[in-house]
Amino acid sequence: MSNRSRQRKSLRIRATSFQSWFNANLKAHARDIARHGADCGFPSISYTSDTVCIFDRFADEIWAMAVADAEEYGHTNVCEMIVGFKRSDMLADYDSFKNLMVWYACEKLAGERE
Repeated sequence: MSNRSRQRKSLRIRATSFQSWFNANLKAHARDIARHGADCGFPSISYTSDTVCIFDRFADEIWAMAVADAEEYGHTNVCEMIVGFKRSDMLADYDSFKNLMVWYACEKLAGERE
């Protein structure tokens, strides 16, 4: 494991909610995230090692967002909703799943600001 990977694994997140983390780190990029998708390369969400740390910190909140959206859009569960994501190809391993869920949450919050 490289020094950079080790450093990223130790990412410290001080925010108490995903929304406050998003506001502190990505608010200025919200319009671009909403228009182009979170997978286009934005600060704090470009590296899987970072998004894994973010997901681990806010997993319950992100999952609750996904459950609410799945219900709102008429899906039987979150997994059914995720299959329809543009990047559903990222379900090969757990870290990729976490990354995809952070991108989903970022796009959701960014879209609410549009």
